[in-house]
Amino acid sequence: MNLPTILHMTPKGEDEIKHRVYKLDMKKRSLLILLGRPQSIEYLASKTVLLQEEFNATIIALIQDGFVATGSAAANSASAGPAIHIEDDVILSEAKFLLTNFCVDSFGTDSQAFVDTIRSCKSVNDVRHHLNTILAATEKRCPAQIPALHNAIREINATA
Repeated sequence: MNLPTILHMTPKGEDEIKHRVYKLDMKKRSLLILLGRPQSIEYLASKTVLLQEEFNATIIALIQDGFVATGSAAANSASAGPAIHIEDDVILSEAKFLLTNFCVDSFGTDSQAFVDTIRSCKSVNDVRHHLNTILAATEKRCPAQIPALHNAIREINATA
């Protein structure tokens, strides 16, 4: 296993942590809990009580089952910046709906300011402008949600 590889929790992993939807065993669940934000495999290995062989098998199972996704540190930092882009001809109402859902899911009761701002958007350019604020807040408050934000942007762009 490549130790500098960065792992992050997927939406499926978040469902398991928040709601125990998939009823994972304690080994897998304990590693998911350590992924409250993206971490390197090296970091996880240093924090777990699992033996190396058991740790490797558990990480591989979490990846294969879709609870965790991988990406190098360089790829993750590159994808956090200008890679987020909304196409010109997306359906504005759908973009606002998907971003509102993302904000409520990610920020919970702290999402109201974001939701109000999204509702006030009158054009795709307005949405793009506020997307930078949403991205910055996501990186700061809940970096594990960055993949979910990318998924929302993909869904928005699919409406074009």
